[in-house]
Amino acid sequence: MEVKDKEIIDLKDRYLRSVADFRNLQDRTKRDVQAARDFAIQRFAKDLIESIDNLDRALETVPAASLNLSAATDSSSSSPSTSAPDSSSPASESSTTSSPSPSTSRSAPNKDLVNLYDGLKMTSTILMQTLGKHGLVRFDPSEKENQRFDPNLHEATFQTPVEGREDGTVFHTQQKGFLLNGRVLRAAKVGVVKNA
Repeated sequence: MEVKDKEIIDLKDRYLRSVADFRNLQDRTKRDVQAARDFAIQRFAKDLIESIDNLDRALETVPAASLNLSAATDSSSSSPSTSAPDSSSPASESSTTSSPSPSTSRSAPNKDLVNLYDGLKMTSTILMQTLGKHGLVRFDPSEKENQRFDPNLHEATFQTPVEGREDGTVFHTQQKGFLLNGRVLRAAKVGVVKNA
């Protein structure tokens, strides 16, 4: 009888171990499948990052003065003045009957530039929103004040003294970084403060 009891205990132990092993295998398989889903676009995302960088460079090449100049001339030429002109003043008569000023004639190319810039900006925004839905997120460490250098997220390309900044903080971003579902796809290339 003792032999039978020992055999029953042994079989029960084997059964429980088999069930535990099977559950562990299920959990491991589930994690592997989820990781495969999360990072399936990793190669595609790495290739796409270069295009995103080029789109950012195109947006950065447009001088802000060109955008502001055409916006100012567009708003002054398209919207009526809020105050009524004084009809007795000779300056108001000459301003309403004069030909377009040189700045107005320069706004035609700037209007096209502004339209191009706005289109590129919208494209960039929609692209980043779409990529964000799939887990690809861009980050710029210099946007946060006193962001500490993190070797897991940043790649230091240079160090320099900066007055008024704490050592080991990021003050300049040469190239923005990207995360894919929380994993670093590309570290941000940054300049770090080193005052000592």
